[in-house]
Amino acid sequence: MDFGSDSYASRRDTVAFIICLVLAVGARAIPENVSNSIASAMRRTVLAPFLALQEQTELVRGRRTEFERVVAERDSAVLRANELETVRAENERFRTVMRLRSRMNIRHVPAETLHQVQPDESNTLIVTAGARDSVRQWAPVVTGAGLVGHVQTVDARTSIVHTWTHPYFRASASTRDGRVSGIVAPRVADGATTFLELREVPYFVEVASGDSIVTSGLGGVYPRGIPVGIVRQLIGEQTGFTKTYLIEPAVRLTTLSHVLIILTVGVDVERVFSSAGR
Repeated sequence: MDFGSDSYASRRDTVAFIICLVLAVGARAIPENVSNSIASAMRRTVLAPFLALQEQTELVRGRRTEFERVVAERDSAVLRANELETVRAENERFRTVMRLRSRMNIRHVPAETLHQVQPDESNTLIVTAGARDSVRQWAPVVTGAGLVGHVQTVDARTSIVHTWTHPYFRASASTRDGRVSGIVAPRVADGATTFLELREVPYFVEVASGDSIVTSGLGGVYPRGIPVGIVRQLIGEQTGFTKTYLIEPAVRLTTLSHVLIILTVGVDVERVFSSAGR
């Protein structure tokens, strides 16, 4: 062990301590005006860079706090705007349903959609109306835009609805003028159902793109005149004496919140739907 270096370090520390002690006692002993002058001179010279750095640090801290506050306010404003748009869209859909309800002179019951039976599918929906509201199996379910599906299972307070995306969904349909008729069924593409098909259209009959397709009333499930969708194009190859058209559905289930369940059988609701959107 090197005792010489330790002794030197110890003496150096002792000398430094004595110097600091003498300076401290001297600083306490000198007049106040002299100490203030010395302190002011040190602030202007030796401590000037450190004081400037502290000032910049405080300024940056203040600006960072202000930036975080502005970002928080902006995020809150964006969130409120998104919520407002969602509420506005839901209110518009609800008004459409209410306008349809006010024009329906047939027995019906309003209901709210709760959630899907299968979270990853939209084949079925649960609605807040059941046997106590006189809902029956096969009752048509509609919105102001058109056909949703039909009631499949009825409980006391709720019902399960098979929507137009269900694999077993079928509806007899026609153009609004009744010139062309066929069977509407879901079209599955890439494992998803986003469109419908108008099948069994006679080979020699042409359906124009943009024509409205409504329920024809045949089959006893869906009344005549409920909008189903809009013709987009001819699809597939003609088989035998019939052909198939692609239909864009009138009702998008992802935005569905309220529905009407029609309780009266064998009625014509075409005029009701034609005036519901006005």
